[in-house]
Amino acid sequence: MTENYLKRELYDLVKNDAAIFEFIQSGSLDGIWYWDLEQPENEWMSSKFWETLGYNPEEKKHLSSEWQDIIHQEDLKLATENFYKHCHDPNHPYDQIVRYQHKDGSTVWIRCRGLAIRDESGKAKRMLGAHTDITDLKKVESNLSRLTREYEKVFNGTQDAMFLMKVLSPNRFRFVRNNLAHQNKTGLQLEDIRDKTPEDLLGEEVGRIVSENYQTCVDKKTSVTYEEELVLPAGKRIWQTTLTPIFEGKTVINIVGSATDITEQKLLARELEKQANYDKLTDLPNRKLFFERLERMIVENERDQKQFALLFVDLDGFKNINDQYGHRAGDDVLITIGKRLTESVRKSDTVARMGGDEFTIILRDTHDRDSLEKVVQKIHQRVKEDMHMDDCVCHVDSSIGIAVYPEDGLDSETLLKNADEMMYKIKHSGKGSYRFFSDVKS
Repeated sequence: MTENYLKRELYDLVKNDAAIFEFIQSGSLDGIWYWDLEQPENEWMSSKFWETLGYNPEEKKHLSSEWQDIIHQEDLKLATENFYKHCHDPNHPYDQIVRYQHKDGSTVWIRCRGLAIRDESGKAKRMLGAHTDITDLKKVESNLSRLTREYEKVFNGTQDAMFLMKVLSPNRFRFVRNNLAHQNKTGLQLEDIRDKTPEDLLGEEVGRIVSENYQTCVDKKTSVTYEEELVLPAGKRIWQTTLTPIFEGKTVINIVGSATDITEQKLLARELEKQANYDKLTDLPNRKLFFERLERMIVENERDQKQFALLFVDLDGFKNINDQYGHRAGDDVLITIGKRLTESVRKSDTVARMGGDEFTIILRDTHDRDSLEKVVQKIHQRVKEDMHMDDCVCHVDSSIGIAVYPEDGLDSETLLKNADEMMYKIKHSGKGSYRFFSDVKS
């Protein structure tokens, strides 16, 4: 490569103009030095070096002992070792960071570099060197190190499971790390998640859902909280997760996630909800949930101009089973009847136990009398089928009253009263049948 003319020109200026040299050494360095290795007590130190250390250069002699008295002794040992290695091998750099004691007692960090000047035989005769004050940089490093230690204490000390995501592009994210709590609670170690996308870690379907939550945080540019149920190495758990965006300018570059395991609370809440809304024996909706669904059905059908049917079912002969075989057999009969009623209707319909041997059924979208009656006949026949309980065979029949919305009532109270009334009419006229309220009106 041809030597640049500006470089040659600068070299000539330095050789011929002392002011250029002074500018370079005062403007770009914090002191230069020149050492006589044949008379090692003699060493010239530029004024700026002493000024950097708080001393008056006029008070300092050009002797190596001047700086050797104020350098940290461990660092002097390091510098001496590098000096001998450099003198022996020109390829070994004389370049180290050392500590000096400032005149006020504080520590000054200096990067000290040097180059041996050798005679024709290669023996080092002089040493030219430069000092650079890096105290401010060291303070920044120290603060960063302290902040890093504090961050690690918080990150790994919290009981919440935390993780850090890198935002790659829209709907594309990559795990950076997770804390100890996250590792312990999820069973995912750092090496399991590092550099993985949610899709890599959780599979395409679940990973896509998780990524959509992360993208919501990016789009809203604020913290978002949601619940998610994930199957992880530690098992199936429910988490309450909060995502917090980390900005670079106005761009979200990272997301910090904090997840709390709420599995036990959610399971308890579900159990309490179940106890409040479902019959303990048959596991069918109880009176409370039945009326909630009936009210909702009325609102929906009024809006959509549709009709539905309400059936009130009472078991005939159930008391005899209790008297003859005991309450355990009676409970088994109720459980069996509940299953038969559920199997006789659609999943969108509702079968509820009102108490004792009384059940109610809400049949959605009953378009015509014939199709509705076929369903009622199916229910009626299923109830009558024999039930084998241990060593006995039990048999019950049913009396079913039927009210249709909206012709037989516009509110839940009227509908239930009319269906109940039909059921009692059957009871008093022979049992074992079904009757529509509209038949009485006609």
